[in-house]
Amino acid sequence: MLQSYDWNRDWLIDLNPHVKNSVRFVDNSTIIAEGIGKVVIARNDGKTAYMSDVLYVPNMKNNLLSLGQLLEKGYVMNMQQNHIEIYDSKQRPVIKAPLSRNRTFKVHLNATAIQCLAATNVEEESWLWHYRFGHLNFKSLNKLSNSQMVCGMPSLRSPTKPCEGCLVGKQPRKNFKTVAQHRSRQPLEVVYSDVCGPLDTPSFSGSRYFVTFVDEFTRKIWLYVIREKREVFQIFVKFCSLVERQAEKKLKILRTDGGGEYNSKDFCDFCTERE
Repeated sequence: MLQSYDWNRDWLIDLNPHVKNSVRFVDNSTIIAEGIGKVVIARNDGKTAYMSDVLYVPNMKNNLLSLGQLLEKGYVMNMQQNHIEIYDSKQRPVIKAPLSRNRTFKVHLNATAIQCLAATNVEEESWLWHYRFGHLNFKSLNKLSNSQMVCGMPSLRSPTKPCEGCLVGKQPRKNFKTVAQHRSRQPLEVVYSDVCGPLDTPSFSGSRYFVTFVDEFTRKIWLYVIREKREVFQIFVKFCSLVERQAEKKLKILRTDGGGEYNSKDFCDFCTERE
């Protein structure tokens, strides 16, 4: 919105220290600006406004606001005998400053009240770049910024709290066993079964579910596609007849997740008869 020259580093947020400009005064002297950023201003109505493109000039002892740059940005000025009024492009009042003894207009801007907000914004932007680079550590992020290896990347401030995602990702975990111990001593002693579905895309036959049977001893898997869950009992009867004839053994234990398709009356009666 507005543009000025600022010497207070704590007021600036989103500071880009790589922008180096020279500020020239009426006596032809120059001062080097050490960056550009934004200042958040607390208005009288309790709301906040941004002053963007604010140059950071540490050697200046006062903050200056350029009227010429305000005119270039479309602001309108109304100079009276003892004060100046500045309006934005929508004719809304922005600044009203009295004429001081040295014939300059002294503007009172309440920027100190929003230093906490500025720190919050800087911290949020630091997290944003941390996420963009796949949770890269802030030391490496600042190295990228200071070396100007990433276009548009500002100077980042390390947050005060740790990243929860990084903490979870770096937690130690015990290794899984390479060989799982067999609890069953022969085929069909323990068989696991589960139903998956409904699937978003049906098969060519219109099936949207499938049921699996896994033998714990041999690790062999049988898979059957079904249209509805109520077909599980018929598939189980077919499965038992097939595997018991091939293995010449009886299925002893069937383990499931306790779904309703395994608890029907027909299913329970069939298993009871085989005990």
